[in-house]
Amino acid sequence: MTTSGSDRPDRERRRTLAVVAASAVAVLVVGVGVVVAVVALRGGEPGPLDAEAPPLAHLTFHSTQGCRFDADRGGLVAHLDLTTRSTGRFTVDLEAVPAAGVGDLDVTTPHAVRLTVPFYGGRAHKQFDVVVPLTRAEYDQGYRKCRYTLNPNGAD
Repeated sequence: MTTSGSDRPDRERRRTLAVVAASAVAVLVVGVGVVVAVVALRGGEPGPLDAEAPPLAHLTFHSTQGCRFDADRGGLVAHLDLTTRSTGRFTVDLEAVPAAGVGDLDVTTPHAVRLTVPFYGGRAHKQFDVVVPLTRAEYDQGYRKCRYTLNPNGAD
C-alpha cells in the first residue's frame, strides 16, 4: 500500500503538535518546581508584600523639594527620596497641615495619604512624588505645610 502525499503533512503536523504539547508540559513542570524551591528556600519568612512584612531596618529618607501646591496634580506635592539595603516594607504618612501643625501631632487634619512601598533587598534607591489631595481654597486657608510620619509597621 502506498502512502499518498496528503497523509504525510498530517503526520508531520501531529508530530509537531505532540512535540509542542510535551515541551509546554515540561516548561510548566519546571516552572512549578522553581516556585516550590523559592518558597522552600524562603523558609516561611514574610515577603515585603505580606501583611507580616518587617519594616525596613536601615534606610535614608528625606524630602528633596519640600512641599508645594500644584493645582494640576490636585494638591500638595511632596518629593520623597529613599535609599536602603534592607528587605521589608516602608510606610510613611504624609499630611497637609497649617504651619502650626508641622511639629505638633495634636494638630489633626483630614488631608492625609499613606504610602507603603515594598523593598526586596540589595541596594535600592527610589524617588516618589506623593500628592496629598487639597483644593486651592484649602491651600489658601493655610494648609501649606507637609508633615511626614514614618510608620514602621504600617499600622494605624
